[in-house]
Amino acid sequence: MKIFLRSVFILIVMGLTIGISSCSDDTTTPTPSADIMPLTTGSHYVYNVIRLDSLTGQRDLNAVQVDSMVVGGSSLKDGKTAYAFDVFRSNVKIRTDLYAKEGQTVWGYWQFIPPGIVLTELINTIIPQTRRWSKFADFNATTEWTIADTNVTGVSVPFNGTTIPLSSNISMKGKKLETSSVAINGASFPNTTKFELTLTLKPSITIFGNVFQVDPIAVKQYIWIAQNVGIVKEEFPALDLKVTIPGIEPIQFKGDGFVRELLRYSVK
Repeated sequence: MKIFLRSVFILIVMGLTIGISSCSDDTTTPTPSADIMPLTTGSHYVYNVIRLDSLTGQRDLNAVQVDSMVVGGSSLKDGKTAYAFDVFRSNVKIRTDLYAKEGQTVWGYWQFIPPGIVLTELINTIIPQTRRWSKFADFNATTEWTIADTNVTGVSVPFNGTTIPLSSNISMKGKKLETSSVAINGASFPNTTKFELTLTLKPSITIFGNVFQVDPIAVKQYIWIAQNVGIVKEEFPALDLKVTIPGIEPIQFKGDGFVRELLRYSVK
């Protein structure tokens, strides 16, 4: 029984893996007005995307890619004016992300996982695939806010030719950390605000009629937004998770992360 349960939990935590992107562009053109995050058609952003090693958490400079985002037109999406950010890898468009801005807040049209983070089929089975607007930045915030909170039941996870019933609470919280000047790739970005996003899974599984609670699995992401520029940096730290339930030796899991840093940009 212990070996069986251990295998199940290893499958759950191994579901968190990272995907990164690439392409190219040029020029840097700041805008004169005080804009928390410019959303203008024709703007583009080019980023270095660097793998963070699962064992050390350090940057792997042998695993660097380039990621381009081009801002397209606007459209009405679920009650908000959305701007399309086309994402390119090796000059091939791989997806379109939608962003909206309201007052001092910025929203992404996301699943529970922000774009750019790729999950295995197992975790995708647990997390709802529907998209909705998520407030990931609030420049006026003084306390933590809830981005999403839901309970998932009736999920069956495949394992060794059978299925295991699973349920989970899934929540995402946002938090404004600080505003300062940051230096990235030789450029200085004053009035840059750092935000922390925390995704928490609280799963339980049912085996042979018994319900087993799994320790919460928390995954963090950080986003830096520079005034008059936009997103200048994102970081998904390398994973270092420990899962325990009564009667079973704790299971440790480490996984790669990534950091995405602005190389150059043009704001129209």
